[in-house]
Amino acid sequence: MKSAQVVEKLARVDQVVFDKTGTLSTAGAEAVNFEGEPLSEVEQRGVYSLAQQSTHPAAVQIARATGDREAELVRSFAQVDGCGIEGNVAGRRIWMGSTYWLQSRAVVVPAAQRRNGSEVHLAVEGRYRGCFVLTGALRAQTGRMLRELSATCPIALLSGDNDRERPRFTELFGIAAPLHFNQTPLDKLQFVRQAQQAGRTVMMVGDGLNDAGALRQSDVGVAVVESIHAFSPASDVIMAAGMVPRIPALLRFARESTRVVRASFFISSLYNVVGITIAAQGLLSPVICAILMPLSSITVVAFACAATNWRARRLGRVEEQSAPGETFNIQNSKFKIQRPTESVPVLDIAGPRLSQSAEMEGPFSNNHVAAPEGGRTPQAEVVA
Repeated sequence: MKSAQVVEKLARVDQVVFDKTGTLSTAGAEAVNFEGEPLSEVEQRGVYSLAQQSTHPAAVQIARATGDREAELVRSFAQVDGCGIEGNVAGRRIWMGSTYWLQSRAVVVPAAQRRNGSEVHLAVEGRYRGCFVLTGALRAQTGRMLRELSATCPIALLSGDNDRERPRFTELFGIAAPLHFNQTPLDKLQFVRQAQQAGRTVMMVGDGLNDAGALRQSDVGVAVVESIHAFSPASDVIMAAGMVPRIPALLRFARESTRVVRASFFISSLYNVVGITIAAQGLLSPVICAILMPLSSITVVAFACAATNWRARRLGRVEEQSAPGETFNIQNSKFKIQRPTESVPVLDIAGPRLSQSAEMEGPFSNNHVAAPEGGRTPQAEVVA
C-alpha cells in the first residue's frame, strides 16, 4: 500500500470496478493459437524479440509460444496503450495489436471472424501475416468473490475486449451490474468519474498501465500484478494476482481496522479526561502523574495491536478454506501466496496453429504492469 491512509479509504469503499483482462483472468490457464500462413524462422525471431519488450500478458505469452529463441535487437520500440506494440527488428517493421490499429496503418486485415478468444493481429512490413488467438479461464474463486462483493456494494466490469463473453459475465456479476466492453482508457476514466459524481467511493481494480487514468481517478486504485516488484505509480495498492479472490476479506479487514482506531481514540480520550480531572484536584503527586502519562500511550498501542490481531485471527479462520496451493494470512496485515511453479513448453509456430499456456484474454486492450519471469509463476510475499 502507498500509505496507511489507504486503509481508511478502503474502509469507505462502496463500489468496486473491475477490469477483465489480467485481473479476473488467471495466469497460466490460457491457450495461444496462431491462425494464418506459417511464419518463417526470421519472422518468428522477430515476433519473439518484439513481444519480449512488452510487459503486457498477451505479449509475454506470445513470446513464450514462439519458443526460447535468440532475441534480435529491437529498434524504435513503442507500446501504444489500447492498441498494440511496434518495433523494427532486423530491418523489418513489425506491428502487433488490435484490428483497428493495424487498419489505421493501412494494413489490409481480413474480415472479422467470430473467434472464441481474444485476438492479437500481426503485420510484417505492412503486410498482414495472421492472428494470435488467446482463450482461457477466470481465476479460481472469482464467482465466490463477486457474489460476496455484490452482497455489500455495487460492482461493475470495464473491459477493452469485445462482448462475446457478456452472457458469462452477466451470470457472474448479476443482471443489475453494469458490464461495459470495448472500453478505451478514457472510457474507463469517465465511468469512474461519473460514479464519484454520484457520491460513490470507488475502488478500481485493474492492470496499472492501460487503466492508469481510471486507477488515478478512483478513490482507491489497485494494480494487479503477477510480479509484486512491478512499479505502478498510478495505484494506491499493488496486489499480487493471487490475492484478487481475497478482495472481500481485505475490505472487511480494513473496516474492522478503522473501528479499532476509533475505539483507540475513545480510550485515549477517556484516559485523559479522568487523568486531568484527578490531576486538577491535586490528588496525585507529580511523580505518579509522570508515570501515568506515558502509560496512556502504552495502553492505547497495546489495545490497538491486541484488537487488530484478534480481529485478524477471527477473519483468518474464515479464510483458511482458500484454494489448494495458496495460503492466506491476514493476521498482522500479511498476505502470502504460494503456488507451485510449472515449466512452459516451447512450441513451434511454423504451422497454422499452436497451443501454449497463456495468462490473459485481451489483445493489448488492457496493458498489464508485469508478468511472471522466466516462464514460471514466482513465489510472492506481500506485506501491506
